Order: sequence, then C-alpha cells, then structure tokens
Amino acid sequence: MKNFLKRPWVRRTLRGCLWTVITLVTLFLLARQVEDMYGKRRWAAVKARLAQDGESLDAHAIFPAPIPDDQNFFAIPALKDIPLGWPDDKSAAGLKIKRLTDSWPRYLGSSITPPGGLLPGAANGLPSDMKAWATWFRNSSQHPAPATGNPARDVLAALSFNDALVAELAQGLSRPESQFTPAWKTRTLPDNLADIPLPHLGAIQKVGMMLCLRAAAAARAGDADTAHQSLLIAARLNQAFLREPFIISSLVACGVSGVIHGAVWELCNTHSGSAEDFRVLQEALSRMDYRAAYLATSRGELTFGASILEYLKRVHGAILVEHVSDPFDLQPPAFVRWLFRLVPGGWYDANAAAITELNYDHSVKPLRDGGFPELLSQTKGVQAIVDDQNLHPIRNLNLMLAFQATGAFAGVNYKVIYTQSVENEAIAACALERYRIEHGAYPDTLEAANHPGEPPIPLDILSGKPMGYRKTPDGRYILWCVGPSGVDHGGKRVLDQHHPEHTNFSAPAYQGDWVWSF
Repeated sequence: MKNFLKRPWVRRTLRGCLWTVITLVTLFLLARQVEDMYGKRRWAAVKARLAQDGESLDAHAIFPAPIPDDQNFFAIPALKDIPLGWPDDKSAAGLKIKRLTDSWPRYLGSSITPPGGLLPGAANGLPSDMKAWATWFRNSSQHPAPATGNPARDVLAALSFNDALVAELAQGLSRPESQFTPAWKTRTLPDNLADIPLPHLGAIQKVGMMLCLRAAAAARAGDADTAHQSLLIAARLNQAFLREPFIISSLVACGVSGVIHGAVWELCNTHSGSAEDFRVLQEALSRMDYRAAYLATSRGELTFGASILEYLKRVHGAILVEHVSDPFDLQPPAFVRWLFRLVPGGWYDANAAAITELNYDHSVKPLRDGGFPELLSQTKGVQAIVDDQNLHPIRNLNLMLAFQATGAFAGVNYKVIYTQSVENEAIAACALERYRIEHGAYPDTLEAANHPGEPPIPLDILSGKPMGYRKTPDGRYILWCVGPSGVDHGGKRVLDQHHPEHTNFSAPAYQGDWVWSF
C-alpha cells in the first residue's frame, strides 16, 4: 500500500482531488458570502421602502386596538376568551368552544349538507330545499326533524337544541362591535408566528352556518322575528372574523358571508319582516367592510410572512425539516439537519424580501390606494410576473417561497371581491324591501330606494357605477354587479354547463355578472 501511494500517477490524482475539494469548498463559501450580502441588501431595501410608505412589519402594530367590553359582542359570557381553549380540553374556554362546535349537528350519513348546497339563493336565485333539509336531519343527524308536513318548521324543530345558546347570544346584540377576546394586541405572540393558535375559527363558523339555516327556515315558516334575530347574530359573529388579520380568517369570513347572503335572500324572497327589521339588518350588513378588513389581512400576511422567514433563518430551517417529516412520521437524520445549516442566511433574507415586496405591490398597495378595481388588476398581473421569473431558474431560489404564496393570495383576492359585491347587493336588497313595504311596490330605479339621512346604497365596487337594476314583469327585480371580466352583461348569470349548482362565481374565469334575482 505504501509503495502504491508513492506512484506518481496516484500522487497526482490525490493532489488533484484535494485541490478540487479545496476549490469547491472555496467556491461554496464565496457563493454563500455573496448570497448573504445580496439577501441582506435586498431585505434592508424592502424594509426601508415600507417604512417610507408608512407600513410596519411589527405584528403588534397591525393588530386593532381592543374594544371595550360593553361595546364588544364577544365579551358576553358565552364567547369571552374562546381563543384560549381547544374543543378537546376541559378549560373554561375549551368547554365554550365545544359547545359552539356542537351547535352544528353532527351528521351520521355520508353527506354534510343535502344536494344543492346550504343556502344557494344569493348566488343562483333559487330557494333552499327545506324538504331536503328536513329529510337530511331526519336521516343523517343526531337531532332528527319531525315530520309534520311543514319542512321549514321541521328544520326549526331539529335546530331547537340550540335555542338556549341563541338566547344567550341574542343578549349581546345591543353591543355594536365584535372582536375576539383577549385582543391580539394585548397577547404575547410565539417566536414563530406560524404557530399562532386559531381554535375558535371553526367553532364560530359552525355557529354562523346554524344561525343562517335557522333564519332561512324561520322565514319560510313565517317566523320573521326568529329569522331576523338569527341573521343579526350571524352578522355580529362575522364582524369578528373581519377584525382578524389572518388570511384563514378572511376565507372563513367569505364562507360565512355567503351563507348570510343566502339567508338574506330568503328573507327578501318571503317578504319576512317589517321595514324596521330590514333597516336594522341593512345597518348590520353595512358594518362588514371587506376592503378595510382585507387590507388588514394583507398587512398581516406581509408581517407574518417576513417574521416566519426571519424565524426560519434563526433556527436554520429546522421547522422545514419537521414539516416535511411529520406527515410521514419520520425522524430526520442528523445529516439532513446539518445540510439545512449550510443554507445561507441570505437565502432567507432574499425570500423574505421577495414575498414581502410581492404582497405589498400586489395586495396592500393596490387595495390601500386604489381599492378593489386596482386589486383585481394587480391580481391578474401577478401570474404573468411569476411566469416571467420562471425563465430565470437561478433567481428562482430567492423567489421560491414567494411563488408558493402568490397562488394562494390570488384565489383569496377573487373571493373577497366577489363577497363584497354580493354584500352590497344584500344591502341594496334590504333597502328595496323597505321601499316595497313603505310604498307597496319596488321602485323604478335603485336610487329611489335610498333613505334620507342614511348612507347611500353602495356602488358596484368594480365599475364604480350604481349597481345594475331593473324591475321584472312578476313585480320583482333583478340586481347585479359586473364580474371579474369588468364587462356589464346586463344582469346575465352564467352557470356551469355541466354542474350549474357548482358554478364557481368567484373564479377568475367566470364570464357573467354577479346577479341577485328571484
């Protein structure tokens, strides 16, 4: 062996291998240093730009100020401090969450809701199938409905196990604001903001669904008081979602709003309630400002995305290893963790800069300065930017995480724009019901339904013009906003050719108007 190592060609080979290793290590260290310098400069420049524009990356700074308990719907005993518990623990907050979660009946069959969806009226202009709901409760729920021959009353009876909870919630309706307690501004946040617990969102979502179905069933059963009370509580609950600066809260708010709008449609369709009932409901709906709420959400995601990447940098990406390993119940080898330590800190800085700048330029800034039309325009342009960057695979490493976040944000943008449009239609529908009750028929123009001394009926958020409106021969009306195409189709609803009931109205490819009709 000793003689073998003395052979010239062996020694030349070993020297070559050694110099190759030294060269590669040197190049790696040099590339790491360059990446660190590049990422640090990029991140500093983005933070300086945000500071100049008056934006903050401090999580506590973006949280809204606490609402006094006497003004806060969520300070009532049934809802106070629910974010502090989980439905499977025995704490006071946990027990409250479990009670709220159980407000939506557990289903015993294979379908969570009957065919046709929960309350499709606001989207499709069709009443919910109370007979199907009664059958569902009778066959699939732990709370079966009776069979009296009146499906709407049967559904109300099936939901009556919530009467005590609803009565408690109704006591808080005199409080005009809604914010989960304790307020985030007063709470200590985890080092990794991705670990912020949100156990309360699902529970409140289920209560909202239950209340809206209760409202629709009550309207169909001729019980206007129960219908309006249920909807007012649902609106208060949704207000709290809109004060949470998390993207998941915005998604839940959009989902609950869709059901609220369906219930409002049912009340209008059945003419359930007095002019004063619809005035109060109109005011409650007007409190749900999706532009302001989604601007807070966008600022929240701006802050959380940057904070999470800075946390990953501090822990050398260990959380990424755990994220990949946990679903497979794997224990990552030590060398995998060691490899993550080789990732330059500048890579995290560069990705933090990219994701922050992308979110700022295509969510926060357009929504803040131009409203929903500018947000829609920027959302349409984001994918083109990402596709263009795909032509540069070397730069992709510094844009990797920003690309992943972009697709999710674009989908939420469309949902929020659609939700605010239908919200405005629901507000207009309440004003129109008030006019019908006061004058015996719907007005010839939408502007005539404005009431003196009150905020005017909102405009179409995308066109900036009054919403489309015309009376129909049956004494009803059709109301519409332009869809994502920005083209006014005269109140034309375009349904999916194969599955009309599953039409995705908030999809960017949707070509019709967003229509409210009977």
